Amino acid sequence: MKQQKYRKRRTYSVTLMMSGLVLVLLLLSACGNASSNGTGNTNTGTALPTQSLDMTLRNQGTLQLQTFQQWIQLIKQYNGNASLYQKQYAIDQQALQNAMATSTYQAALQSLKTHVVSVQMPAMQDEGQQLQQQLKQKVATWGQQHQFHNSFDNKDYPLGYEYGDNGIGSWVQDDLTTGKTVAGMQQTIEDLNMYLYNFQAMTENANDPLPYNAVHQTDLKIMQHDGKTSGKVLIVSLHEQAMRVYEGGKLVNAFLVTTGRPDRPTPPGAWWIEGKESPTVFKSGVPEGSPTWYPDTPINYAMQYHSNGYFIHDSWWRDDYGPGTNFPHVDSSGDTFSSQGSHGCVNLSKDNAAWVYGFVDLYTSIIIY
Repeated sequence: MKQQKYRKRRTYSVTLMMSGLVLVLLLLSACGNASSNGTGNTNTGTALPTQSLDMTLRNQGTLQLQTFQQWIQLIKQYNGNASLYQKQYAIDQQALQNAMATSTYQAALQSLKTHVVSVQMPAMQDEGQQLQQQLKQKVATWGQQHQFHNSFDNKDYPLGYEYGDNGIGSWVQDDLTTGKTVAGMQQTIEDLNMYLYNFQAMTENANDPLPYNAVHQTDLKIMQHDGKTSGKVLIVSLHEQAMRVYEGGKLVNAFLVTTGRPDRPTPPGAWWIEGKESPTVFKSGVPEGSPTWYPDTPINYAMQYHSNGYFIHDSWWRDDYGPGTNFPHVDSSGDTFSSQGSHGCVNLSKDNAAWVYGFVDLYTSIIIY
């Protein structure tokens, strides 16, 4: 019995002790909730809640930083000075890392977006200028090594002049100088890449021994590159002074042509039929007495491929077409207006122009290389 009482008293005593411990823990817990700073220490101030940043917002910052760095790498790739933009990138990156509140992060993100926009134009200008220099150097080097000796005037003319300063090179320079928008500069860069590709195709085709009226591998490659393997395509080879006509990737006809003289080159590039007229009259845009003046000229079949006044058309006053006719020469017709290349148009005989006119539609692709 004593043992039993003892156990009862002990049990009671333990219960009281446990109750007291619970009370103490409750009191301590209550004190901790009132003054804890979250690290086990206490202070006399009021704790401020930490504002968590939305993951979507953080992802926007990461994406903008990546975009900024890509533009900076583009400047470096084309030998531009990226030091100021790299410093600004580091500042923007640190600002995002340090931002704890949503409003602070949003302000840093908006500043970053502004800097991403500001780097785009300088980066594309560097790219455009570098591509322009590449084209200029390639054209000059190849032209020095590949020249047409003209027995008529005993002069040597560099081939590929259509890509030089008197030709598409001047267009590029104007675009780089006057380009004021990102979209406009992007178009200039796309054009430069096209001219570089077409020029490379011309140099490769110069070594092709096949006749003008056979399928040329450069034709097939450039059509595939431009995504023009289906439908109708006119290909003008400046080196051969020839036109090859394809449909569905198959050669259907070929003609000898006369393109622009050295001081008025035919523009290489990817174009399309913008309009058709039969008949029409061409009028000179310069006063009589100018070296490039010509009298009002009736044209039977005219197909415009560039809004600056470039056409594929018949030149009934010529008898001769093909290699060399774009340089000074004596034409079999005896017509003095036939003794030079064209003013930039692609000339065909009347019958051949009639066939092409009937074949093409509006927007038919034209590749000149």
